[in-house]
Order: sequence, then C-alpha cells, then structure tokens
Amino acid sequence: MKKTFTILSLCVYAASAQAQVQDSIAVQAPVYYEAEVDYQVEAVPVEAVQVYDAEADAVTDANGNLLDQLGYDFYATAEMDTIVKYRREIFPFVRAGFGNLSKDHQFAHSDFGYMRSTSFQWGFDVRQPFSKEKNLLGLRYGVSFSYNSVAPTDNRIFVVDGNKTVLDPAGRELRKGRTFFRNSYVEIPIALDFDFSTKTYNHANRKFVKNNKLNFGLGGYVGYNINSKQFLSYRDDVGNKVSEKVKGKWNVEDFNYGVMAYIGSRNTKIYAKYDLAPVFKNNDNDMRYWSLGLQLDLR
Repeated sequence: MKKTFTILSLCVYAASAQAQVQDSIAVQAPVYYEAEVDYQVEAVPVEAVQVYDAEADAVTDANGNLLDQLGYDFYATAEMDTIVKYRREIFPFVRAGFGNLSKDHQFAHSDFGYMRSTSFQWGFDVRQPFSKEKNLLGLRYGVSFSYNSVAPTDNRIFVVDGNKTVLDPAGRELRKGRTFFRNSYVEIPIALDFDFSTKTYNHANRKFVKNNKLNFGLGGYVGYNINSKQFLSYRDDVGNKVSEKVKGKWNVEDFNYGVMAYIGSRNTKIYAKYDLAPVFKNNDNDMRYWSLGLQLDLR
C-alpha cells in the first residue's frame, strides 16, 4: 500500500513540475506592441549638377590617341602603350659583293679580274633616331670586319720590290679561281640614315605593325689593317695541286678610310664603298679599293 501511494505521489509531483515549466516558458514569451509613428519629410533644395560631356571635352594627340583635357589620367593610361615611339636599334648586318682596285681614280682597264675580286663584310650596327616621334632621320654607326680580295690578271702575283709592292709574272701557271690577294680590316662605319619606314598600332591584334619603305644612307668609315695574305694555287711538275698562303706586311697602309652609301628597303639594300686612302705605300700609282654589292640588315 505504501509503495502504491509513493508511486502515485511521484506521478503527481512530476505532472505539477511539468506544468510549472510550461507556465514559465509562456511567461517569458516576447510581447509585441504596435505603435503609430508620424513620419515627416523635409524638402531640401537640390543644386544644379554639371554633366561632363566626354566626347565634347576630350582631345587627341597627333596619332589620334584619346587624352583627358581635365587632368584625369585614365585616358592617358589606357592609351600609353599604344603610342608609336621609335627607339635605338642594335642589329647585325652582312655585306657581300664584287670589288676591285682603281689606279689613280681610274676604274677602267683594271689589272684585276672584275668577277673574281670580291668583298665581304659583317658586323653590328646601331641605329639611333634623332626623334622618338619620327623615324625619318637617324645616325647609324657600329663595328665590323671587312675582307677585300683582288685577283690579278695575266698570271701575275704581288711581289715586294724595296718599299713598293708591284705585280710580276708568277713563273708558273696559276689556278685563277684560287689565286688572290686579301686585306682584312676592323672598321668603324658611321652614316646619316634616312628611313621612311613607319609603324602603326593594330588595335584588333594589339601589336605594332612595321611598314617597310625606302631606306638610304650616306657616310664613311675608318679601319685598321689586321691581316694581309696572298693565296697561290697551282699544279706542280707531277700534277699535284699545291696551295700556298703567304702572310706579310706587303707595304700595306695600316689605316684605311673612305666613303660609303646604301639604298633599298629596311632590310635589303645595295651598297657602294670607296677607299680614299691608297692600299699600298710608296707606289708610283695609288691603288684604292672599291666595292659594290648587296647589304642585309638582320633586324
């Protein structure tokens, strides 16, 4: 009986406790109040606003690039990389052609074969424009190595006669294609360069496009002789091919200088050179080297 009463008492106590918790939750529930608020809007006068017309106030430079007239930088920044500017160029070049020796400034009736005497030159040049905005006028200069070869006619060779260098019979039958005299020089060329080529910016491809046009120059050069050799080729008594290479001073002038000119497109030109200094010292007739050929600028 006590056990039964105890169980009933616990059930009644649990039910009353649960009711108190629910009442507490109900009491803590938020209460919402509605209130009427009277809003009043005060009218504020608005000042007139000036509208900036970009098309009317914008200006362009000589190349048609948009610039900002009011001092803002966003137009100039957007177009800065597309403005055409001409800068210094450094590039190798090669010249190859025919050459010969004039006698007292006379080019006809030479003592050397016109087709067998050659000229070859290679080096590096710098082209510095006088203006970054225009490419027409510039200064071209550099350093190069030049090889001037002449092939005597009538089976003759160069011999040293005292302080002179003259042509004498070889005394044996020479092979024409393998017998020649060559001077090697280190040269410093300098020229006033006229270049009508231009470049434009292609907005579609986002790159600069070069338009190659006429290019010519007038100038001169100064050089120093670093090597003089005579190459002989013949057959001996039993028919064997013999090649000789004779190196010496040959009374060649140490320094060389002259004038030059070239004309053509930006990369391919025809050139001409003429020495103002004689090749040999103390000769009765002054011999001066000249050459004509093709010039390739490897830009």
